[in-house]
Formats: sequence, structure tokens, C-alpha cells
Amino acid sequence: MSRLLGVVALCAALSACTSTVSTPRPVPATTRQALPDLDTVDPCSLLGASDFKKPFTRQPERLTTLLSCTWATEDEAVWLSVEQESLEQGKVRVRDGSELTVEGRKAWWGVTTERVKDSQEFSVGIIVIELEVDSVLVLRALRTPPSYSVGMAARERSVKVLQRLAP
Repeated sequence: MSRLLGVVALCAALSACTSTVSTPRPVPATTRQALPDLDTVDPCSLLGASDFKKPFTRQPERLTTLLSCTWATEDEAVWLSVEQESLEQGKVRVRDGSELTVEGRKAWWGVTTERVKDSQEFSVGIIVIELEVDSVLVLRALRTPPSYSVGMAARERSVKVLQRLAP
């Protein structure tokens, strides 16, 4: 009987050692700079030739949606737009994405490889950055031949865009 009490006491002592006190992790503080009125921004001025490794194959082209533009080089195309949706809604644009913070803003990003009809493969890097509760900046970069460095290029360009948008 005393052996049994000894085993019970040992088990109780060991279980006390393994219990953990759960403390909530602090949420990182984000500092957001106010954005200018987006109606006054020329979207094609947010990226320039110096932001690309190769020269443009055509001039940047402003698209019809608010703050949207496309750039193209020999092996890469980049689209930028502001969409009226939440970050949660914008996440559907990115397969197997992951969370990060860009210039103090919540973001979601990922890289995939896609194939077009003529069997040409390319890599797609997409980053969706929360500008406001109901608007996101979407930057999509395509690179041929496929290269996962397109994801880093999309992230670096998104930082430049946010810095150039800062007042």
C-alpha cells in the first residue's frame, strides 16, 4: 500500500512539473502611415525602370480601375491594383499563402507555378496588402521561365510602392 501511495505521489509531482501556464503572446504593434487620396496618385509612377532588372518592352500602362497599372519586361510582367475588399476577401487570390507584415500593414502572399494553353510555364508571385479595412493593394508578378525569386521581387516592389504612397 505504501508503494502505491509513493507511485501516486510521484505521478502527482511529475504532472505538476509538466503543466504549463499559458500566457498570451503580445500582438506586434503596427505603425501605419496615412495614405494620400488615391484619386490623385498616378499608379504608373509607383514603380519605375530602376525597380526592374531588365528594360521595359513597352511603356507602363494605366488600367481602368482606380490605382492600377501594368509593367512588362522581356521575362516579367507586373500588375498593381487597389481593390475594394477586405484582406480576408483578398486572400482568395493567393493559393497556399502565408501572413506577413509589410511596412506596418497586414499582408498575405504566396508563389505558384502556372501553365498557359501553349504549355509555357511561369511563376506567379502575389502579395495582397491591407490599406484600409475595406481596401487592399494587390501586386501580381509573373516570371518566365518559372523562378521562385518572383515572390521576393513582388515583396520588394510592394515595399517600394507603399513607401512611394507615403505622404
